[in-house]
Amino acid sequence: MNQQPKIFRSFALPLAAFDYLKDFQREYQSRHRVHLNNNQCLALILEQHKAGNQGR
Repeated sequence: MNQQPKIFRSFALPLAAFDYLKDFQREYQSRHRVHLNNNQCLALILEQHKAGNQGR
């Protein structure tokens, strides 16, 4: 994940989406004992979503 080129953009999230991101981050950190920043969490959420949709 860290070897891929990165695109930097500023954007706003609705509060509910940001809360979901932070809940995901806390759960991931608790389960895997790994600190992730917001960007890494969002990338994981999108990867999981993509993988889930490819199975359909």
